[in-house]
Amino acid sequence: MKKHQNMHVYRFRILLEDVDDFFRDIEIEANNTFEEFHKSIIKAVGFEGKELASFYISDSKWNRKQEITLIDMSEGEDNENIPLLMNKCKLAEYIDDPHQRFIYIYDFLNMYKFYIELIKIIPFEKGAKYPRCIKQSGVIPKAGTYVSSQTSSIFEEEEIFVEDETSFENEGDTDILEFFSGSTAKEGLAEEMGGNIDNDKF
Repeated sequence: MKKHQNMHVYRFRILLEDVDDFFRDIEIEANNTFEEFHKSIIKAVGFEGKELASFYISDSKWNRKQEITLIDMSEGEDNENIPLLMNKCKLAEYIDDPHQRFIYIYDFLNMYKFYIELIKIIPFEKGAKYPRCIKQSGVIPKAGTYVSSQTSSIFEEEEIFVEDETSFENEGDTDILEFFSGSTAKEGLAEEMGGNIDNDKF
């Protein structure tokens, strides 16, 4: 039986590059693997899960560092740069920042690029089933389709899991999510794409 005693849960916010009004909030146990995180993401966004995917540990400026991939495609050609495997890596082993960031790529042909930030660490809730998507907004566009602000009316926001309303007001997420507030996903990630941005937002 899986042990949950004294286990923490990570709450991540996930944005999709170039798609305004899109986000998913996912809670997952610290001892879960990146493969379990990968499966929770594709379920939350509605992917079939048939394509390759990778996480990249990133710094505060979204610069990619170590790759954690679903399948090792290196074929042993370069032993020094063999990527880590999702099913071998637990989240807790790669969280060294209270605002830890990851980049997640799904489907390397169509390149769905997600930006993930740890927004809160909470105690395990007895009786809860993790991982779980607790809040979502927006839809995934079809490959090759650009979603502009003129089509933002198609987006609907849904709270999948409703906590005590006062907890959202008092938990300090506004400060934690300063990076996300007051900007769209596209604008907020302009720096990673080579644009100008106020560094104070980081």
